[in-house]
Amino acid sequence: MLAKFLTTASVIGALTLVPAQRAEADAAEFIGGAIIGGIIGHALTNPNNRNVRTTRVVRPTIPATQQGRETQTALNYFGYNAGAVDGQIGGGTRSAIERFQGTMGYPINGREFSSYQFDYLMDAYYWATTGGAGQTGMRGQALLFAYRDQQNGTGTLQSGFLPQPGNPVQPATTVIVNPPPQEVVPAATVVPPPTFAVAAPVPVPQAMPNMFANGQPTASLANTCNSVMLQTSSNGGYVTLASMTDPGAALSEQFCVARTYAMSRGEELTRSIVGLTQAQIAEQCGAFSTMLSSEIDQVSLIGPAQLEPEVRTFAIGIGMPPADLVNTARVCLSVGYRQDDMRMAVGSALMLVAMGEPAYGELLGHHLREGFGTTTRPDLGMQWYNAALTALETGAPPAFMPGQPERLQLVRQATLQLNRGRAIPVPVPAAQPVPVGDALPTFRISQ
Repeated sequence: MLAKFLTTASVIGALTLVPAQRAEADAAEFIGGAIIGGIIGHALTNPNNRNVRTTRVVRPTIPATQQGRETQTALNYFGYNAGAVDGQIGGGTRSAIERFQGTMGYPINGREFSSYQFDYLMDAYYWATTGGAGQTGMRGQALLFAYRDQQNGTGTLQSGFLPQPGNPVQPATTVIVNPPPQEVVPAATVVPPPTFAVAAPVPVPQAMPNMFANGQPTASLANTCNSVMLQTSSNGGYVTLASMTDPGAALSEQFCVARTYAMSRGEELTRSIVGLTQAQIAEQCGAFSTMLSSEIDQVSLIGPAQLEPEVRTFAIGIGMPPADLVNTARVCLSVGYRQDDMRMAVGSALMLVAMGEPAYGELLGHHLREGFGTTTRPDLGMQWYNAALTALETGAPPAFMPGQPERLQLVRQATLQLNRGRAIPVPVPAAQPVPVGDALPTFRISQ
């Protein structure tokens, strides 16, 4: 069942075959979240924002979905002309999907848009809209090819300055304007070398030595997920319970699936924020991350049984409406993954768990297992995996690919295999009050 679902019609990728009942449930979940959301600063108090309403036109025979809108947006961005962005997957969108599949060398079938194909399309879209287009100066399908070549390691474009169309890079030249007359020195004349006064040594303040200050830069989760998706594409689809031979590879795939899903959900909420630009939202999320810095550091030191109560005490002391805090964390989780800011992502996931969304603990397990934004602590990672999976098994709502229990079984089996069947120790809670500092930024989502 999982193999068929993931390779032909997954919740994230196979947008064309979802039942109407499921699509309506997704829509209801989003609308409920949007109504109770929150936003920062002047947008929070601006009375003009209270009357903002959105209208959605739905053809009665084709349900609209969030994933449908995202797919249409990305396809249109790269020049595949999916038509109006209404979330309804009709003939025009299917034709655009087939043109995209043909470009990428995937099997061409507009009714079978597999998860890894959707993930690759959305990752390329996020890369392009957050700097890739500006760096390369490209548009449309040429930009998609540049992304593919970059991830395959065959692209020549690097970050930083890039030549723009019509402005080729010129070799460096030196121009001397009105050079002064040169003094002619007789051959017999020996010019003594210049002498310089030796400065007195500057005393160095005593400090703790850091022998790793010049270490390698932190690994990029975005690049890692691109490599994972390429491997998934080569394998013909995601690892399933039946095909799993490497539990670590299976968890890495599911980490990237969860990352893409979190970015998509956050992007949808971001579109509903009134009065803030993308740059301002990112700035506010930076402040959100900074204020959680101490708690983020503790993720690498203590387990969920100790850390969750501390973060919950911190959140309660802020005095912000819980719904606003949850929506803010979801938006900042998306921003963190989109910007490859792992501390922002870890802090946002931690806040979501503390605010009653235990399924997001899976993300913390992934981060600790692979060392993105945290110290590599697979032992603590297993505690977060276990806490999240146990909550899901006892009825907690899923955060990623909702309604698909087989994904839960896959992640559970992979963690058990990695842990070799041993029980996962859970420390005794030892919560202490956490002092509350400045107010966290908050987003209010318009209706």
